[in-house]
Amino acid sequence: MKKVVNTMVRNQKDLEEQSKMMEKMKTNKQVKENGKIPDPIQYETNSKESSQ
Repeated sequence: MKKVVNTMVRNQKDLEEQSKMMEKMKTNKQVKENGKIPDPIQYETNSKESSQ
């Protein structure tokens, strides 16, 4: 399966392969236990932006 970001699976075979990949992914708890941030920060409010 070719790596494609932000797409839905197209058939049963792709779904099965995606499921196998997701089973190997670490949970947020496991990521935090390794001292990392599990989800990237998408948006931060900046005081300059909020005063505009």
